[in-house]
Amino acid sequence: MKSIIAATILLIFVTGCTTRNVTNTERTAIEQLLLSTAVDNAVAKFRIPQIAGKKTYIDFANLKSYDIEYVKAAVRARFAQIGAVLVESTDQADYIAEITSGAPGTEYKSSLLGIPSLPIPGSPTPLPELAVARGVEQTGIVKLYVFIHYNGRFVTADHYYGKAERTEAFILWFRFQPTDDIRKAWEQADKKLKAESTKN
Repeated sequence: MKSIIAATILLIFVTGCTTRNVTNTERTAIEQLLLSTAVDNAVAKFRIPQIAGKKTYIDFANLKSYDIEYVKAAVRARFAQIGAVLVESTDQADYIAEITSGAPGTEYKSSLLGIPSLPIPGSPTPLPELAVARGVEQTGIVKLYVFIHYNGRFVTADHYYGKAERTEAFILWFRFQPTDDIRKAWEQADKKLKAESTKN
């Protein structure tokens, strides 16, 4: 009897559990990184020699986009990088650059070689998927339109497209990732920061 009581007391002290609240954001990090990388790729294409050395006001009034603050910052940074002198009002400006966007969004495609998940009549649980090979493709796409004018006169206008992709392939239990622009982008950013810190 004593041994049973001792074992019960020991069991009380050595057992226990820990729980953690697990949540997910409304938008995945992958989606947001695909879109922001597409924006980076679009603004990197800006070639506007007319604005070099010119006081330029960037008008975002017609810009509607996901992650709009990121788009604004990326556009402003690129304009400054290619030589524009950014000003805060139209009264100060030589040129006005209107920025708007088209098709900011993501696409998702999947393919399967095998037997897809099938419903079982009268059962809430379907038959599981039996995949020999499976592929997944996620793409972020953005189009930016840049229209530059002064005193009501046309200077230049162009469309700039950007895309970022991420693909995965599974053959049996082997996983392959032939394309990952997100990883490529952050590796390049890390490499640049390391190179700059080495110089300093």
